[in-house]
Amino acid sequence: MSGPKTSRYDLEKERRRQMEEQLRIRRATKAAQDRYRSLYGKNQRNLSELDRLLAKLEGLRAESGKGGAEAADFKEQGESLKRMLESGKRNLDDVPLEQLITENEKLEKTGKQIWSVLLQCRETVRYLGSELKQELTEEIAGGFETSFSGLGSDRKFKDNACEKKINDALKKIEEIDLSQEMQDKFDSLKKRAAGITSLEFLENFCSMQVYPFVEECEYYRDHWAEYEELLSRYHYLTEEVGEPAMIFHFSANTIKRLEQEIARLEEQEMDQKAQIYISEAIDEAMLELGYELVGERLVVKKNGKKFRNGLYHLEDGVGVNVTFSDSGQISMELGALDTDDRMPAESEAVELADDMRAFCCDYAELERKLAKKGIVTKRISALPPSAEYAQVINTTEYDLKRPLETYSKEKSRKKAVSANYLHREG
Repeated sequence: MSGPKTSRYDLEKERRRQMEEQLRIRRATKAAQDRYRSLYGKNQRNLSELDRLLAKLEGLRAESGKGGAEAADFKEQGESLKRMLESGKRNLDDVPLEQLITENEKLEKTGKQIWSVLLQCRETVRYLGSELKQELTEEIAGGFETSFSGLGSDRKFKDNACEKKINDALKKIEEIDLSQEMQDKFDSLKKRAAGITSLEFLENFCSMQVYPFVEECEYYRDHWAEYEELLSRYHYLTEEVGEPAMIFHFSANTIKRLEQEIARLEEQEMDQKAQIYISEAIDEAMLELGYELVGERLVVKKNGKKFRNGLYHLEDGVGVNVTFSDSGQISMELGALDTDDRMPAESEAVELADDMRAFCCDYAELERKLAKKGIVTKRISALPPSAEYAQVINTTEYDLKRPLETYSKEKSRKKAVSANYLHREG
């Protein structure tokens, strides 16, 4: 019936659907875990910033005699939020996806409360600092008003309308909890503003730099959580498929690029997991048929294609070499085991042809066992049993799990093998 065999193995639709769902849950769980850690860390950082503002507020209160009630209220709210954050801390290892989503919603709600208190405290510090005529606005309150010190004493009028327009535009982002990267951009913008020496340049500065920056901050506010989740999914997938991760910076184009990369990597991950499942299923089925996986090797061709060879041993120096390609194509070849590269003798070739005929029965049973595991087989080629296809497998080319006996031509071996195969066929 058949000598060497080449087939393509794939998952049945239902088994593929089940595996895709399992992978989706794994990805979503990892993304939710990363989101939890990000939210928790962000809340901690904002509470630390609130503590810093409270210390400044206490100094202003002591100097001005004002703000005592506000400071006490902010402190009380901050302590309550700290307790809330700590009480909700979780070990994420065994938390199911549904609970992680709920915990993240709680963290987001807590984060909004922290940010609200922080903004109120910042505004109070700014107000008291202004009253005391101290230059605390930029240092303490975040510096959302831009200095135009480069205009110097040659300014044509004291309160330029363009300056007000710029500061009003920047005021829009005051309630946005910026990332460090965005804050660095804002600091750079302030430095450029301080270096402006021409009133005529202000309008250009506003339209070319300030307005685009405000739009960028508003886009950040609306899409940062989406970007973080996409980036988390991307890094997870690159690790899963063994691909180096590229560096991405937040932008609208980046989100689109990440979505494309994730779609590609998810398909690649699915293909890899399917091949691993098929390979493991073949190992199990071959073992049930009496073939033990005794050796493996990885072959990388010049064109970059990879092949994994598995050596399965039956008895009396006979084995089957199974070649797994990264495209899903699998070839099986029966041969005599030896420790040299050689052609089989004529008498060996005749005996191996008999072994090939017997292996056909095992191969048909292998396909039935794989079908029960949700694997479909599409035969590409199944050559007839013939002495011309007889071969000797050099076991020294494999990483062996144990020493193997080499092929024997004794009469007793042939009788024993024939009896064994006849028992299988019956």
